[in-house]
Amino acid sequence: ACWTATETLHLLEYLIAHHAEGGDGMGFKQATFTSASIHLQDLPPLDGTLKENHCKKKYAAIIDIKSQSGFSWDDILGANISPADASHWSAFTKMHPDAKLFHNKGQEHFHEMDELM
Repeated sequence: ACWTATETLHLLEYLIAHHAEGGDGMGFKQATFTSASIHLQDLPPLDGTLKENHCKKKYAAIIDIKSQSGFSWDDILGANISPADASHWSAFTKMHPDAKLFHNKGQEHFHEMDELM
């Protein structure tokens, strides 16, 4: 299922409110995602494992970008790679392939994800 930014924000807000159920590092059980599905009734059903793993990969990729010297981070523009930075970005994404998504696209809910982690 493909979620809108608003739907994703509602899920993140639910998970933040139930953070204790996830323990350290957002280790939510399927029961939490089932409860979230009930709470967010009109949204597509959740497969907690898929969504959780996807979020963790995105989060790790953003942390890698933010920690890399020479790159900046913007929640809307991502790494905001200019043509002058293209070769440096290419070398970086060979070592961090999950970061490719954030070439010039951000993650508007990064701060909520960061709160969960």
